[in-house]
Amino acid sequence: MKTIGIIFTFLIVSFLFFLNKKTENQIEKKIDIEKIVVVKKLNKEIFTKILKFSGFSEASRIVTIKSQVEGKVSSKFFQKGLFYKAGSQLVLIDPEDKIAKVKEMEALLNQRKKEYEVAEKLYKKGFRSEVKLSESRTNFENALALYEKSQVELNNTKILIPFDSSIEESYIELGDYVKKGDDIAKIVDLDPIFITLNTTEKEIQNLSLNQKAKVIISNKEYEGVINYISKTSDQLTRNFKIQVKIKNKENKIISGLSSEVQISLPNEEAYFIASSLVSLDNQGKIGIKAVRNNKVFFLDIEILSDVGNGFWVNSSQNVNFDDYNIITQGHEYVIIGEKVKIKYND
Repeated sequence: MKTIGIIFTFLIVSFLFFLNKKTENQIEKKIDIEKIVVVKKLNKEIFTKILKFSGFSEASRIVTIKSQVEGKVSSKFFQKGLFYKAGSQLVLIDPEDKIAKVKEMEALLNQRKKEYEVAEKLYKKGFRSEVKLSESRTNFENALALYEKSQVELNNTKILIPFDSSIEESYIELGDYVKKGDDIAKIVDLDPIFITLNTTEKEIQNLSLNQKAKVIISNKEYEGVINYISKTSDQLTRNFKIQVKIKNKENKIISGLSSEVQISLPNEEAYFIASSLVSLDNQGKIGIKAVRNNKVFFLDIEILSDVGNGFWVNSSQNVNFDDYNIITQGHEYVIIGEKVKIKYND
């Protein structure tokens, strides 16, 4: 009886093992059957890559005008915040003493001129030595220099704006006494306006002088051109500086505004891939899952541009995407090297 029980138990265990093995095979077959992925072929399209930068608007020039003479401010012709054309008079320094100085130097000049003319005639007739003639010439030249200096001093009592600009700051008031070198006003030239940007070594290879750029400032678009590209990189960041110039005749753009600059590069062929299809492999590389001969592959990609809902890409391994079907549904559930069945997008 004991032997019969052992045999009976062995038969039951064997049956259960066979049944379990059969169930596992059925599950594997079922899993194999369920591993169906939806795929599609990628086609190259014409793509325009746009480089985007952020920066701030900058004035062309910011200059502090200083007095070239000493004296009292007798007239002030400008207001802070207003725009003035080049040559407009800003200030008049009391010129009375300068006018008197010019008259004095003019009289001295006339006297020295006559003395020199007389000495020259006497020298030609042999009644005056060459030394005396040279002395008269020197006196005349010194008097001329003093007269010209007095004229410059008089002219400098009229302080003019050197170029079209706006008054940013005023440092004087009517009646103030200023010395030579004292600040009169700070002026700002806003036409053109500039945007200074930082770009990478890779990006700078695609940029050139006079290349067009779209500039967005305060939700308004402006057209600019690249007018400067640095020849050396920053030692810390390894970035290069570029500058974009924008015409600003009406001075609508002021200095210090946040700016976005977009520069379009020449058209090229690339593939567009939805963001949801991009993933990382075990080594952290960016790519997509694809199928060839019913086997799953991971294809590294080079992202050319992020456009929000997807990426423009090319292969980073010189792999021809035309040889593969890109998995559009089910890529989360398959592993590299796995055999799958495919179904094409409708």
